[in-house]
Amino acid sequence: MGKYPKEKVPELYAAKRALMAYLKDHNIDPSDTKRIQTDPELRKLVYKLNKERDKVMANYPALDKSNNIKLLKMAKEDKKAKKAKKVKEAEAPKTEKKKQGRAVTKYDYPQVKDEKTGKMRDMTSAEKKKYRMEQRKAANGGTTTSKKKDKAPKEAPVENKKKKASKEEKSSKKKTKKVKKEED
Repeated sequence: MGKYPKEKVPELYAAKRALMAYLKDHNIDPSDTKRIQTDPELRKLVYKLNKERDKVMANYPALDKSNNIKLLKMAKEDKKAKKAKKVKEAEAPKTEKKKQGRAVTKYDYPQVKDEKTGKMRDMTSAEKKKYRMEQRKAANGGTTTSKKKDKAPKEAPVENKKKKASKEEKSSKKKTKKVKKEED
């Protein structure tokens, strides 16, 4: 075993050390990936490291028994938690919650017959916008949600008419006074 007796995968670590030593000896930046294509020795070392990593990954479950035990325990706990969750959902009465905000809707735009050529074509962006508006209106039952706009105009015109009438009377009185002054 040599220098590193506790290594589980000495070949992998040896390949890694060889690559790091080559990079250090030749003053190569590890992030320079283009250099791998041009330097045959560097390419050989990288491929060897990748090969060793692949071997470790292929044998991983067999190598790490203590971690396998942990994984099995976690899997059993997950199954128990899922069963408990299903039981709670079945017992609890179902209540529907309304989502706040707008729901994302995807539209399947139909093809439109082109008036000039007579052939079927995809909709333009303006036609798609119009189609979406029609679909939303149909989904709402043909009504729009503008309650504030409906209430405000009904009350406002009555007040506005009174204000306008009083302003007109004042302006007409002023005009008559001016006219009288001019006559004198």
